[in-house]
Formats: sequence, structure tokens, C-alpha cells
Amino acid sequence: MAPEQRYRNYLIAVLAAVSIFKIQFTLFTPLSLFTEEAQYWLWSRNLDWNYYSKPLMIAIYNRLSTSLFGQNEFAVRINAVLFAAGTAWIVFELALRMFKEAKLAFWAAILLMVMPFYHLASLFHTTDSSLVFFWALALFWIWKAMESRKLKHWLLAGLAVALGILSKNVMVLILPYTFLFLLITDSRRLLTRQTLLFTGMASLSFVPIMVWNLQNDWVTFRHVGTLGGVGGSGTGFQWSDAARYMGEYVGGQLAVVSLFLVPLIFLALKTWRKEMDHRLLFILLPVVLTWCLFLGISLVKRVEVNWPAFVYVPLPIAMTYAIRQQQGWFSYTKIATLVSGVLLVLIMYPGPIDAIGFRNVLRPEKDPFARLAGYRELGERVDHLIDSLGLAPHFVFSDSYHVASSLSFYMQGHPQTYNPNLGRRKNQFDLWPGLQQFEQRQFNGVFVKWGEEKIPAVEEAFEGLVYEEKLTAQYRGKVVRVFLIQVLENYRYLKELEVEAY
Repeated sequence: MAPEQRYRNYLIAVLAAVSIFKIQFTLFTPLSLFTEEAQYWLWSRNLDWNYYSKPLMIAIYNRLSTSLFGQNEFAVRINAVLFAAGTAWIVFELALRMFKEAKLAFWAAILLMVMPFYHLASLFHTTDSSLVFFWALALFWIWKAMESRKLKHWLLAGLAVALGILSKNVMVLILPYTFLFLLITDSRRLLTRQTLLFTGMASLSFVPIMVWNLQNDWVTFRHVGTLGGVGGSGTGFQWSDAARYMGEYVGGQLAVVSLFLVPLIFLALKTWRKEMDHRLLFILLPVVLTWCLFLGISLVKRVEVNWPAFVYVPLPIAMTYAIRQQQGWFSYTKIATLVSGVLLVLIMYPGPIDAIGFRNVLRPEKDPFARLAGYRELGERVDHLIDSLGLAPHFVFSDSYHVASSLSFYMQGHPQTYNPNLGRRKNQFDLWPGLQQFEQRQFNGVFVKWGEEKIPAVEEAFEGLVYEEKLTAQYRGKVVRVFLIQVLENYRYLKELEVEAY
């Protein structure tokens, strides 16, 4: 058997084992969907050409999977599992094509699988799940097109970029990176028929985005501008805030690639400086430029840890190549890979390390997985109250889109829920029909919010309060969240706030 096929077989076995592990986590965990997963699932129940903050494909993926498997957690998260397996496979094939060594390609895929950013994108179905897949796929076809100089490969690269942009807008960065790489390595190929058609194919993705935004006051562009620091609170630049945001950014980026693998990144950069290999430049150029771009953004606002992580997908290829050039690092790599993988598993199943005091190191309320606690039980409790109190007709609403989306997923029948603006920034719920349809029609309401503090305007919008209770969510044996549930009768009118925050 040829080495390439042998290592492909090894990779298939590893991907199958990892995929089964992630599926069983979804099937048997007491934790709920991540609230962003619930939001994107709700979008799939309200199909459109674009959405407030993201393009259309996340809704399409969820619509297809839930049509096949039903409205459940497995149907949502199987998308992440499949995209993740595909991403690791493409990294293997890209490494094999670039460096012609199957063992190197196999280890690149393994290193990718123990990086926390990949782990999260493969466990929770967010827009990052498909973004990392199409980023890897686009890189594969771009590299193949540059090698073969065939038009069909450039068109396939353009199609991958288009689907990536329709999965998450930031995919557009691959276009300037590609042309910058060509400018550095072979400027004669910068503006050819192939590259122009590649750009044209990729640009088709902008049609639904632009048309929809034209019809909806350009809300996506306003939102992205705010996230990028173009909009602001008007408080002015503060060095103390900038230092804090930059510190959080740098620390977060070290964490998402695994602190134990960071030395290998510096090894890859050192190897490129030494050899000036254009293959390493192809991998590292987007990584360095994107890292610096978001570092600049962190001067003026907090950068979410996942924002630049998509460009790290091919990074293990450069790392593995550098290791092969300096064999003394191979033993360290095996240990770092094992430790990173074990830690990821223990974070998912912290019971054994909680027993020896880990709860005091990472308190349950600070654990990122605590954000997934309690929504299934909340939906069941609201269903019980509606049934026992005989609320008909009624509607369910919250001051948070996180809560509203999760309630829609976990309540019987998956009702449309509502998120009136009581002081938040704008979101997708503002573009859908709101509570106006229920005014003065003797509808009862169920209001659910994070925390125990009441909102007077909500009670004033109804004739009276029928019932009220607090529900706690627990994780790792500790209360990590409290929900307030209020049942109200005869909805009259709720004055929403006019907020221009995007």
C-alpha cells in the first residue's frame, strides 16, 4: 500500500473516532445548545436571503439537517461534526500537495484537531464551523490553481470563496491575501483571465447580501462596522481600555491555538525566515496579517477570541514542516499534542479533575461550558406553566435574544418567540413581526429573563401578573445562572426603546 493511502486510512480512523466522540457528547450531555446555535436554528425556521449579522448559509445548513433528522440537538450539531471532519481532511490533502509527504500531512491534520479553536468549531454549530471548512477548501483550490494554471481550478477556488463568504462575511479577506501573495511571488499572474474569473465567481456571493441590505437599511454593514470599531459609544480613546483589550486579545489567541503548541508557531516563523519558502509564505501570510489586523482593532474595542481564529486552519502544516526540518522538536510535539487533546476532553468532562480540586481553579460560573446550562430545563418549565395555568392564547418573550432563541428550540412545538427592544442593541428579531400583533387582543404573555431583577415596563404592559418564579441553572454542582419567569394576563401595549446601537 502506498504511504499516501496508508496515512489516509489512519486519518479516516482518527476522524471517525473523534466524530463519534463529539456526537455522543451531543446525545448524552445534560447541557443545552449554545445560545448562538439556537439563534441560527431559529433563522432556519425563518429563511431569508441574509440576516442581521450573518449571511444565509448557516440557516440553509440547519434547514437541511433538521429536515433530515428532526428538530433536535443532533440535527443542529451534526453540521459542525461534518464540517470539522472535512476541514481536517482538506488540511491533509493540502499539506500532501504542498510538501509531497504523507506523514507530514497526517500530523498536520492531527495538530489541527487538538487546537481549541477547531475543537469549538467542530463541537458547536456556529458560522465558524463552515467558515474554517471553506477557508481550507479555498486555500486548497487556490494552491492547486496556481500550480496547474487551469481555469477550472480557479473557478472551483472562486466557488469555495463564494460559499465561504455566504457562510461568514470575513471570508472575503482571502481575496486580498491571494492577490498579495501573487504580487510578492509572481506579479505577472496578478491580473490574468483566470484570476479575474476567480474574483468574479467569488463576487457572486455579494448579490444576495447587497440586495437584502438595500432592502433593510444596510443593517449588516452597520453591525459589522460597529464590531470593527467604526461605530462607538463616543467615550473616546482610553489607553487603559486599549491595554486591557490588547492583553485579552493576545491571551485569547494563545489559548485558542493551545499554549503548548505556541512554540511550534514561532518555530514555523523562524523556519520561513531562514528558508524564505513560498509555500510557508502562502500559509503564514494570512495568519500574520489577520493577527495584526485584529490586534489593531483591539486598541479600540474588545475582540472576541474566535474572530481571527479561522486563518489558523492551515497553520499546523507550517508547524509540521518546521518540525520535520528540526527533528529535535518531534518528541515535544507528540507530548504537546497529547496534553492539548487530553485537556480538551477534560474540559468537556470535568468530573475527574473536579474531584481533585479543579473546581477551585476554574470556577463553574467562569467555565465557558456554563453558558450551555439550564435552557432545556427552562423550556420544559415554561411548557409546564403554560399547560397548568391554561394560558390560551399566549406568546413567549424575553429581553434577550439568547433566551428567546433557546426557548423557541426547547419548548414543545418550537413556537416563534419574541425579543422586544428594552434597551439592547439591534438584532434579527427587530426585522421580524413583533409584539404589535398581540396588542389589545386579550393575549397572555410569558416573560423570561436572565437574572432576578424585574423590568417594570413589562408588568405595566399587561393587565396583571398571574404568577412569578425563579429557576436556577446548575453546572458542575454549582448554580451558574438564575432565570426569572413571569406569567402575565391581557397584553395591552409595551413601549419599545428606539435604540440606534448596532
